[in-house]
Amino acid sequence: MREQYLKRYQVVMRVLGPVFVGSGREIGKKEYVFVNSRQVGIVDIQKLYHEMTKRRKQVAFEEYLLGSYNLGLAMWLRKQNIKVGEIQPLIKYQLDCGDAVDESNSNRLQVLECIKDAYGNPYIPGSTLKGMFRGIMLGADIINHDHKYQDVKQELRKNAQYKASRTNYLKRDITAIEELCYRTLAREGTKPNDGVNDVMQGIVISDSEPLSVEDLVLCQKVELHTNGIETTLPMLRECIKPNTAISFSMTIDTSVCQWTTNDLVEAVKLFIKNYYTHFAAAFTKIGAPKTNYVFCGGGCGFVSKTIVYPLYGKKEGMELTQTIFGKTGVPRNHKHDKDKLYGASPHIMKCTKYQGKTIPMGMCKIESIKAY
Repeated sequence: MREQYLKRYQVVMRVLGPVFVGSGREIGKKEYVFVNSRQVGIVDIQKLYHEMTKRRKQVAFEEYLLGSYNLGLAMWLRKQNIKVGEIQPLIKYQLDCGDAVDESNSNRLQVLECIKDAYGNPYIPGSTLKGMFRGIMLGADIINHDHKYQDVKQELRKNAQYKASRTNYLKRDITAIEELCYRTLAREGTKPNDGVNDVMQGIVISDSEPLSVEDLVLCQKVELHTNGIETTLPMLRECIKPNTAISFSMTIDTSVCQWTTNDLVEAVKLFIKNYYTHFAAAFTKIGAPKTNYVFCGGGCGFVSKTIVYPLYGKKEGMELTQTIFGKTGVPRNHKHDKDKLYGASPHIMKCTKYQGKTIPMGMCKIESIKAY
């Protein structure tokens, strides 16, 4: 029976740096108000429209929503002689924003929404979690079996010299590298590089258990430089806040995939050690990560999502990273041509502020993996 081959585990991951998984939607300044100095309220626009209709302000509200008014919702309400407290029942949920923004600069900020389920609860999709582990396992395999990747390393280094769009740049080379790691099943009647031969088909990861909007926090994008200087950017994200437990199930079909949870744990150790040794150690403001640390979600930065440093090490990895930025049209004012002087490429770490501390985006720790 197939059930005999299935190994099921419950995985718990603890958020350390705010995790962002976007819905693809932006929350505009006409959709939120400051409830107090530390709380932003996300308004139900349909209910607010109904309320404005009852107050005979429907036309004015339509003009506000559809026009090019450079006003936040709270300011518009004041001009209509409506206090923010009067629309409190129309607020869908509230977010802490103490480190991110105050009302004086809210008009210029872009707010990116976190993905939520049909009931309005934030969660992390299984595809995001599986993608995270897929990258980690690939990086670890490269580190453990460097000889296997020698030919593709040379080919990638050569092809990196040609300009291309970000979508297509080195796409064929990356596919070849992934095939060496994953497409090992050699199923009858298939070609070696066919997708049906991907060993990751044997690992199924669920969406995380739903969280609450109380587990969200507004975080501003912060770029940390190797010299300790921080640059804040006018972008806010709805993020899962630090210390939140993310729980999800993982099923391994051992008839397809021979990897064990111990293999996964060891891969995490290798990947995060490589990340720190070849990149993060240059940022002295951030301490060394523990062996069970991973990066999840968006906005974590180039190094946490790529395999350049597992493939090439620090010296060659820095050179290739600079080449990649140059050939994919990254603006010269980003100064990646000076990365060697800064001691890291890229010479910026993607961070945010939380409770007064500068924290790398998306950093989490694997807290437990238990069979059930």
